[in-house]
Amino acid sequence: MGTRNTSLEIVANVGIFAGHGSLPKELASHLRSIGHEPYILGIEGEVEPWISDYNHELFVWGKLGRFFKHLKNNNIKQVVFAGGVTRPTLRFRDMDWGGVVSLSKVMAFMVGGDNSLLTGLIKLFDQHGVKVVGAHEVMPELLTISGLAFGRKPLKKAMHNIDKAFEACKVLGSLDIGQAAVAVGGRVVAVEGIEGTDGMLERIAQMRASGRLYEDGKHGVLVKTMKPGQDMRADLPTIGPQTIDSVIKAGLKGIAIEAGYSLLLEKEETLAKAKEAGVFVYGLEPDVQGGI
Repeated sequence: MGTRNTSLEIVANVGIFAGHGSLPKELASHLRSIGHEPYILGIEGEVEPWISDYNHELFVWGKLGRFFKHLKNNNIKQVVFAGGVTRPTLRFRDMDWGGVVSLSKVMAFMVGGDNSLLTGLIKLFDQHGVKVVGAHEVMPELLTISGLAFGRKPLKKAMHNIDKAFEACKVLGSLDIGQAAVAVGGRVVAVEGIEGTDGMLERIAQMRASGRLYEDGKHGVLVKTMKPGQDMRADLPTIGPQTIDSVIKAGLKGIAIEAGYSLLLEKEETLAKAKEAGVFVYGLEPDVQGGI
């Protein structure tokens, strides 16, 4: 497991390799507020309109030569991966020479799960003299702290569900499949796959609607953890306002996320939604799984 290293000397011309979701925007706003104007590197079809407020450039998958040449020409030495992206479909006719030269490497790490893909991308950036840094290094305040972030302390039944889902998450993560699981009534009822956390929670809502899940959700929980051996510089487990909305629709009581290895985005809005819905948010110690 990676270490929670949050010390980082931010250099000029920080690049944000931006996908969809709120994390890229939150990082960009933070960097600007501390005097570092970020450069947004976006993939066509993945980025959101806010990037027009910043210096930015859009790229297409496969144009790796153009991409890394652009980083060099703009003296971008640090890049942070932020936000979700759709796994690309690479077509030879869409590649430039840099993409063709790197094709064997790219294909090798694309055959695995998300962790394999992101680790491979980090190595590729390193080979081009660009250091990939973690979102938690740019904004340490995003990291979840141990203990209760909001709501009532989970009761014994909820903690039992947390234990079960935590164990499932680590097994799931060791296979590089997903980072989240849901436990209801003392058993794991769903694990995250390629559809992501919100897709998994939608399945829970459908199971409730169809009568396949009878427990009323009084102690049901969502748990998210970092994958064993995961590089903390990419794809840390996150929750935000959308997660709260999905948990409410799924009829769950709370969320437990791994303290020090997960990100809490748009904190004020997220916790306000949790408060309104009576949903707890709990920072779970990574080495403590005992119930209370």
